[in-house]
Order: sequence, then structure tokens, then C-alpha cells
Amino acid sequence: MSLIALAMLFIPILGNNMTLLLIVIGALILLNILMCVVFYKDKSSAKKEAQRVPEKTLILLSALALHSTTHLVMHFTRHKTNKVSFQVKLLMAIAIQFTLSVIGFVHIYV
Repeated sequence: MSLIALAMLFIPILGNNMTLLLIVIGALILLNILMCVVFYKDKSSAKKEAQRVPEKTLILLSALALHSTTHLVMHFTRHKTNKVSFQVKLLMAIAIQFTLSVIGFVHIYV
């Protein structure tokens, strides 16, 4: 849902500028790929009991990627799905992002 709200914010800014739209879409795709790689790396490190990726980094990458593939990656890797504290932090990040999107939406359209 926050992805839709953020998209509504970008529409007036992007207007008919297809180049800027493609840059934004490309950046989102790259950020989602990066997030997937980091989740897989953390899962691999967890199995090897090696140095882990901090949860703050995982949450930040998820937020930058607009949370669009986070839950899919978590379930495909079976990583962080049973850790309630991580789930709560992720939910809080989504709620903050959604709230900021709504505030921006109201500011632009109302």
C-alpha cells in the first residue's frame, strides 16, 4: 500500500518526463535486487555462523526498495520470518513510510 501512496506522490513531480520516470523505475529495480542479495547474504552468513548483516541495514534497504519484494524474499529464503522483533521493526518502517506518503499526498492534492 505504501508503494501506491508513494507512486501518487511522484506522478505530479514526474509529469510527462519519461526519462525521469525510467530513472526512478530503474533505481527501484536496482534497490530491490540489492535488497534481495543482502537478504540472501545474511541468510548464508547465519547458516555459517559468520558475521551478519545488521537488522538496521535490512530495514533500511527494505524501505529504500519501498518494501515491494521484502516479504517475498523473506519467505523464499526462510529468513527472519520467525523473528517477531524484526517483523515489528519492519511493520513500523512500513507504517512510517505510509504515514509520510499520506502527509505528502494531502499536501499535494488537498
